[in-house]
Order: sequence, then C-alpha cells, then structure tokens
Amino acid sequence: MRAIEPSPLKVPLITVSILLVLSCAKVNAATPNAKANAQKLASFTSEQISTAVSDLGISIPDALFKYSVSLYRLNYPTIDGYGKKVIASGVIAIPSKGINMPSPLLSFQHGTIFQDKEAPSNDLNPGAPPAILASLGYITVAADYVGYGQSKGKAHPYLLKKPSARAVTDFIKHATHWLKQTNISLNKQLFLTGYSEGGYVTMAAHQALQARPIAGLNLTASIPAAGPYHISRTLKSFTSLSTNKQTIANLADSGNDQKLSPIIVDWLTDKIMDQLIPDNSDVIFQDTIIRDYVRNGSAGVAQHNVYAWQATAPTFLFHGRNDVTVPFFNATDARDAMTARGAPNVSLIECTTTPADHEACIPEYGKALIQLLENYAQDL
Repeated sequence: MRAIEPSPLKVPLITVSILLVLSCAKVNAATPNAKANAQKLASFTSEQISTAVSDLGISIPDALFKYSVSLYRLNYPTIDGYGKKVIASGVIAIPSKGINMPSPLLSFQHGTIFQDKEAPSNDLNPGAPPAILASLGYITVAADYVGYGQSKGKAHPYLLKKPSARAVTDFIKHATHWLKQTNISLNKQLFLTGYSEGGYVTMAAHQALQARPIAGLNLTASIPAAGPYHISRTLKSFTSLSTNKQTIANLADSGNDQKLSPIIVDWLTDKIMDQLIPDNSDVIFQDTIIRDYVRNGSAGVAQHNVYAWQATAPTFLFHGRNDVTVPFFNATDARDAMTARGAPNVSLIECTTTPADHEACIPEYGKALIQLLENYAQDL
C-alpha cells in the first residue's frame, strides 16, 4: 500500500524519528449539512486495482478484488489544533455493488506525509489504500486531516490527540450523512485502521468514538499499526539519544524547579522544527508537541498519550520489533496498559518480515489487515 509509506527524507534519522513520533477549545461537533455534496474524482476497475497492488509488491490474491471503485471528495467542518473551526476534506471510496447491497464502513488513517499531493483526496491512483480497500467490499473513508486538501495552508496538528481524533470522527459523521442522502447502504459495522501517524490517529479516534458513538454505527474492531501511542516516553527516548553535551531531554525534563526561559523554548522549538521538516515540504506542521515537550518535558505532552485506556471493541496492534522510527515499546506499552485497565480483547501481532522495521513491515501490515478484517466483516 504505497500511500501509507513514509516519505523518504534526507535528514538525520533522529530528526525523522522525532517527527514521526511526534487541548482544544470546546467546540461542539458540527451537525452534518442537510445538503452535503461530494465531488466525484475518479473511478477504477477491479483489474486496475489488482494490477496496481501487484506492482507494489504486495501478494494478495486477485480474486479478493471484487469491485470497481469510485472516489469522491467531501468537504466538512471540524476543528484545528487551536480549537478553531475549519473546513477540511477527505475521500470516500465506494465499491460498485448492486442496488441496496449494504457494506461495512472502514476508516483509513494515513501516515506522515510532507506533500499535499499525497493526501487521500489528492492521491488518485488505483494503488492508493482507499481504492484497494473499497475494491474488497468496504466503503472506505480517509480524512486528509487538517493541513491538507481543502485545509492546505492551515497548520497540521501533528500528534495532538483531540484534533487528530476530531478530523476522523467528524469526517465519518459527515460521510455517513452523505451516503444516506445518496441511498448508499451501510450495514452498521465500522472498522478503523492506520499505520505510523495513522496508527496514532486510529487509536485517538477509537477512544473518541467509544466515548461518543456515531448513531447507526457499531465500532466492530480497530487495527492501529506502528503508532507512537506512548508519546511522552517516545519523545524522551529519541531526544535522549542526542550526542550533544546538553541534550534536549536534559533541558526539557529538568522538572519544575528549572524552567527554561521563553526565549530558549522558542529557539529550541524553531531549531528542532527546522531540522524535522524537509525543504520541499508544502505542508505546515504545528509545533505544539515539540514546544510543550521542550517547555515541560514528558509531563508537557502526557495529555496526548493514547496508550493507557480501556477499549471495549477488539483492538489489534501491529508492530515490528526492529522499528527504530516508532519504537516497538509503543505496542507493548499499549497492550499491557489497556489490558491492565480491563480491555477485554487487545492483541499484539508482531511483524515477521526481516528486518522487522518501520518501512519493511508495511506490506505485511496490508496483508494482516485484510485477514483481520475478514474475521469480522459482513456483506463483502
């Protein structure tokens, strides 16, 4: 699944790692517009999709790709990382089934991207994840997130829990409203999945949907993969690897008795962000996660952790043990903390690829995802 692969970066591994692992004002969820409209973007045959998957080097039987797919772009209101209202966008991928044939709904959350052209509603090719998953029989929705698509130019609230979840839950709400208007049937099943940043956003959205379910949908299962769920530990782990005499970790985790001056906080935040973002990026990344860590250490970003809570729906964590981009402890911490809090069905599936690192495990994630979904999905 090409579109979920992290973009190649010509920056030090430590800076890439920080970005990849790297509260809003109270705004009520917007009510879906009674006359929501979606723009048709493209259509692909099942043969085009299966060929694209083969070209990506993912061995999935051609017979699984049953349906041609049409892609639509839908704009919708949500909130940005500062709690302000914004119009965002996403793609809806619809399999060409017969009239009144229902489908399960699958929400796919994309990984870290630095080019707006790679956002789901801009990435119009048969090998993109929404098209692939829809061809299997799922109506697939994929939010662009704030900062991409319709909201390009706004700061992307990278790994901020509430706005990350809202971008997804608001899109699901408006997409299902549009589907109902268009007389496209859902069977009430809802699945969530995503890799890397998408894994984090999947977990954040899962938690939000459990707290506030969407009428007419039942969260059936969640498959977050290779995500930095334990953000505070992950940031501390990476910043502690610095070879500088005075590391960012030492500065940031010095405790309440040694606060950094605002000037130093600004300088460090700007310096880190300049190293993190590739020169050719056309996406603006909000610096809150870095600024709060520099200012207050692990405690400053603890509110954005998503690893320790009680999930009621089955949750399948996928991760590679040799992942140095998003450390494997994120998966084990989440499994252990969620189980300790009484989550009845949390499993960790280890990537078996050699080496089991962040990029190499992506194809296996795709195959594992399809198999896991098939265990629960109906009406495919």
